[in-house]
Amino acid sequence: MHAPDAYRLSRYLTAKKSIDGRALNHRVWSRFVEELGGVSSLRILEVGAGVGATVERIVTALDVRTGPSLRYTLVDRNPAVLDTASSELRTWAEQQGFEVTGRSPQVWAADGESVVLEFVTADLYDFAAAHDGDRFDAIVGQALFDLLRIPDAIQALRPLLRGRGLWYLPIHFDGVTAFEPPHDSGLDGRVETLYHESMTTDHDDGRAGDQSGRRLLTHLRDAGSTLLEAGGSDWIVWPQDGDYPADEAYFLYHILHFIENELHGHPALDDDAFADWLSDRRRQIHEGRLTYIAHQLDVLAQAD
Repeated sequence: MHAPDAYRLSRYLTAKKSIDGRALNHRVWSRFVEELGGVSSLRILEVGAGVGATVERIVTALDVRTGPSLRYTLVDRNPAVLDTASSELRTWAEQQGFEVTGRSPQVWAADGESVVLEFVTADLYDFAAAHDGDRFDAIVGQALFDLLRIPDAIQALRPLLRGRGLWYLPIHFDGVTAFEPPHDSGLDGRVETLYHESMTTDHDDGRAGDQSGRRLLTHLRDAGSTLLEAGGSDWIVWPQDGDYPADEAYFLYHILHFIENELHGHPALDDDAFADWLSDRRRQIHEGRLTYIAHQLDVLAQAD
């Protein structure tokens, strides 16, 4: 495909579902599912829920037809993204044989068991401050805490988690962005460095940015949680027979779009050289030659 004329967050989040699925650390995921077992009902909160891919994975892993009933709250501040989540999850549930009713709550029923989904458009801090209902067995945050001041987010969300509840925090960036084949080693390195710096230095708000994965390990322990598992969850996107599976070419174009938005006009980059770098990388996607790698961590912890 050619570079798109417009970029939509909902499509980007949907396009990366297959990439996240490959990247998720299976040891961390298996421990999370194991810790969720052995109860008759579960309440899970996902913040920065996006298009709801984690719901599908959890429902599949727990087999709610024979396992626990599930009440799942999806919080995101982008209403368009939650609309996409509601629609895509309805379609997926119906394909799995559930009878689906309602919008929010959206209820899936099969064999006498149910999944209840609540979609809440809100900033996570506002949601946490206003929440006065039952506490949750687990809080999920995927590719989210690298956008936040981690201690503040943990402090805000911790009261919503029951004693010994779980933090499942996958896909958190940890300091490597790489493209193959090389364009120009000096320029490749400069673009990577400046892109990483843009995650923090342009915002004097204490975010961990390009080291969020490792910082989660420290901040969760400092907040009184016990680390249960951690492991790598790298994004690796590569062409297969000159093409990309699913909608992964769009995902790559969107990554370049992020980089262009962050670094356009940067004083440390020559405008013409950067434009040529972007053009070359986009051409490589179109020709099915670009490989992209980003290093990330998955973290599972238990509140004390």
